[in-house]
Amino acid sequence: MVGKLTPDNQLSVSRVATLLNASPWQTQNELLEEMISIDEGNPPTRIPQNEPMELGDFFEPMILRKAAERLALTNVETDITVPYQHDHLPLAASLDGTGVGHGSVRANWDKGIYVPQGGWIDTTGVGLIEAKLTSARPEEIPAPHRGPLQLQGQMMCTGYKWGCVAVLYQSTTLRLFVYQADEVIQNRIREAVIDFENRRKNIDKYPVVSPADGVAAYGRVDTDAPPLELEGDDALWVDHLMAAKANKSMAEREIDIATAALMDTMGSHDTAFASVGNRRVQVKWPTRKMRAQPEKVVPAKPETVMRQKTLTLKEID
Repeated sequence: MVGKLTPDNQLSVSRVATLLNASPWQTQNELLEEMISIDEGNPPTRIPQNEPMELGDFFEPMILRKAAERLALTNVETDITVPYQHDHLPLAASLDGTGVGHGSVRANWDKGIYVPQGGWIDTTGVGLIEAKLTSARPEEIPAPHRGPLQLQGQMMCTGYKWGCVAVLYQSTTLRLFVYQADEVIQNRIREAVIDFENRRKNIDKYPVVSPADGVAAYGRVDTDAPPLELEGDDALWVDHLMAAKANKSMAEREIDIATAALMDTMGSHDTAFASVGNRRVQVKWPTRKMRAQPEKVVPAKPETVMRQKTLTLKEID
């Protein structure tokens, strides 16, 4: 593991899953805002090395070595210190490893080899090895964010025609997912990169997918902007939000009433059972032990202003 090699102000293939809206960790707007902030001269935020990252670095050489051994690769390289730049797209890739294949590969579950695209893969010549470590349960097809999309981006940048995502699951199960270059997926990546750069240039945000994503997309307030008049479908969303908030408030009140009634019945008991229709339901009134803690002095924090993740509604005449 040699650390980050690709430029901070350029898209890396490690972000392709985010770019295609397939990442559980980051949204398209969060990535776009990150790049816009860098364009404005702000240094990128560095994530401190945590235990999963440290373990990933520790296990990576073993994963690469085992993958190369099972695929019978030669001329294996695992200390690649230069990034690969796409010929004409602002897209760069850093590689975990490469090796030279000498034939073809079919699925072999006994060796943990899978071919998600089906059939067989021609592995003649240089191919890529991307190492991953995860606490997830073993998969027969890896999640899109767990290497397959990244691998296609790496092939775009290097020109190699095949590659392997080597995933060590729960530190006990190594599975090798072998792919060939996929023109359809690579075209999606190409279009997504072009669209991203246009949005970046024009400060054009992606459609908001959640309240948190809305804060990421529009975290800055234009104090000079006049109030908006919402009409048509936008006004219907206001009506929908008002109704949802009213239903939520009513449901929370009903929950409180039912909870109080059951607590009154259970008294000092911590468990009860009830037959509700054709269902048997267990009711638990748990306790929680709070450990003793020393007195803490909260350090001073500077004043900050940030947008909330909720909208407030108020009826006016």
